[in-house]
Amino acid sequence: MLPESRNAEFTISKVSELYLFDQRYRSEYGVIAGLDEAGRGPLAGPLVACAVVLPSDFDNDFLNDSKKLTDRSRRRLKPVIEDAAEFLSVGIVSSSEIDRNRMAWAVRTSFKRAMAPLIAPTDVFLIDGNSVSGLEAPCRFLVKGDSKSLSIAAASVIAKVTRDDIMVKASEEFPEYGFDRHKGYGTAAHITVLEKIGPSPIHRMSFAPLSRMYQTGQMSLFPVDPPDTGKAAENRAALYYKNLGYTILERNWHSTCGEIDLIAEKDNTVVFVEVKSTLTGDVKQAMEKINHAKLKRIMEAAEIWIGSSRDRKQYKIEAAIVTANSVESIVVDRTML
Repeated sequence: MLPESRNAEFTISKVSELYLFDQRYRSEYGVIAGLDEAGRGPLAGPLVACAVVLPSDFDNDFLNDSKKLTDRSRRRLKPVIEDAAEFLSVGIVSSSEIDRNRMAWAVRTSFKRAMAPLIAPTDVFLIDGNSVSGLEAPCRFLVKGDSKSLSIAAASVIAKVTRDDIMVKASEEFPEYGFDRHKGYGTAAHITVLEKIGPSPIHRMSFAPLSRMYQTGQMSLFPVDPPDTGKAAENRAALYYKNLGYTILERNWHSTCGEIDLIAEKDNTVVFVEVKSTLTGDVKQAMEKINHAKLKRIMEAAEIWIGSSRDRKQYKIEAAIVTANSVESIVVDRTML
């Protein structure tokens, strides 16, 4: 017999379709965990994922996809879910991580962070949406799963309320943006504030229209839709240096001696950057591509860019090694210029 909720407003009156859906997966796989995320679309704030294992006898016919519930209902359901859950975990990816690595990486990473504490007791994760590669446990992906599975619906509620609370807290630190009202989404009022005062530290600078409005004011330096993997790597490298406080002076600067992928400046130091990507994550192998002849061409091109002014700036050559999950800068030469 299914237990009654401890919250009288959510007393069970019938067996829900979402519960019956989960029971079919339990009968086939064993212990199931629901997994969902909140916050893919906003211009500010983190991405939050939640994984939850509900008892096999838990049902609640008020529980549904968080998007179909009011904020009041979600907040009333959250403690009910937390009280009932056998296991529950949250994975958070910050706005700066999203900017450095883009959304596909952020979704996968938020899932991994939420899943990690639940992998041992869980036989299969039921995940809302389309397939995500690289997860380290058995998974079943269900389009509109938060409207089908009680476990996914529970995860969606926790993820949504957790993220909303983060944004409400952020509004105390940055009250001018109204994060407590729009939670970072691109409402007309939000865009108006951005146009007047610029972004906060928790804004996603890689998201349009922010990518057009505030990234050094040069839209061409950060194209939204890179045409190939090489350009995508250069985009990530440019964002990496920007997040370190550099101003991007040039991209794909050509000379008679060759091309320099990025030229950036910070604190009176100019950096000439050669971008290399590696699907395997082998940094040493990527660095080997910058041989003596390649370095000589970069130096000659850099000297042309510097010209005859020879002001008091410092100059150095760096390699930006772009992997699937990170960007790493390595000094190649800091003295020869």
